[in-house]
Amino acid sequence: MKKILYALLGAIIIVGVILGGISLQNKKSSAVATDKTKVVDKPKDNPYKGKLKKTLSSVGFNGSAILVENNKVVDSYVKGNANDATGEENTLTTTYEIDSLQKSLTAGLVMQQINDGKLKFTDKVNKYIPNLPGASKITVRQLLDMTSGLSMGKLKFTGNSLTTDELLNEVIDNVKFTADNEGTWSYQPVNFVILSEIIQKTSGRTYAQLFNNLYVKKLKLKETEMAYNKVIKTDRSLGYILVDQNSGTVKKTLQKPNKATIKSELGTGQVYMSVKDFYKVLSNLLNGNLLGKEAANEVYLSSVANGAKYYGGLYTSKDPVYRYANGYGYGYQDHIRISQDGKKAVVVFSNYQYSGHGELKKAVDQLSSEVLK
Repeated sequence: MKKILYALLGAIIIVGVILGGISLQNKKSSAVATDKTKVVDKPKDNPYKGKLKKTLSSVGFNGSAILVENNKVVDSYVKGNANDATGEENTLTTTYEIDSLQKSLTAGLVMQQINDGKLKFTDKVNKYIPNLPGASKITVRQLLDMTSGLSMGKLKFTGNSLTTDELLNEVIDNVKFTADNEGTWSYQPVNFVILSEIIQKTSGRTYAQLFNNLYVKKLKLKETEMAYNKVIKTDRSLGYILVDQNSGTVKKTLQKPNKATIKSELGTGQVYMSVKDFYKVLSNLLNGNLLGKEAANEVYLSSVANGAKYYGGLYTSKDPVYRYANGYGYGYQDHIRISQDGKKAVVVFSNYQYSGHGELKKAVDQLSSEVLK
């Protein structure tokens, strides 16, 4: 009996040793596997890293900039103050008055009305604004491409109140139609003010409502708002105009436009956005995600050519080919350079507007020729 017990005990010990060895081996294997998961491959070299700083740091840039490749930000550069008085610095979430860059977004709202069957490129303006000079001849397409023959100097407004009806009456009283210039391109922001008035009539909604529904809500934008909002919800920068003095110094002046003036920029320059939010909107317009690819091509690439290659608020470059726009005003200077599919872009927003200087634009153009091939 004792022999049997000893034999069983020995067998148990042997099995225990074997199982213990297996368990130890499993632990070692597990440890090795865990260690392997901690090994991180070195990131591939980013050929774009530092390009923005190298290009912009020497031209008096004060703002936010991003460089996009395959829909991803591959380089960014932020410099200077959003508010010189408080020392608050610019960041990638800082918002800037986008000025004329807004026209490309207004074109998107026009295309939305066309998609909805409420408007046509071939519609004559008198269908919506019968008493506008030249309205019986001018088409929606001509307004989009600024070949309408319309011209108007900058209107001056005082105070903080201006309705869109009051603005329209001012436009009707001051705009000039030259029949001989119809079909010839001329940069006249009034074209987009009229377009904005038209889409408000066709939709029964305000411009701000149309803008928020198509862009802010659909794309979940957090760094975008109308310039005239009573409650400021974004980290806005302040705009400054800088002028060289004979003494060799630079005079810097904070811009404080009244709200009536801001409201007069209907559809042409009354939105604050961050560089990332603006890229997000324009890329989704160009690639068709918001309007459809065919619609995007229709509004941003007209079949009726003009000398400036300007369609739907965007110019078209020659070599390399990309879409672009520039915005100036109220102490801001903004530039967008973007591939036709929206995948590549250079976005530069500055809250220092240098009067008479073209260095920042030249720097952006040079960079764009290198990275938007």
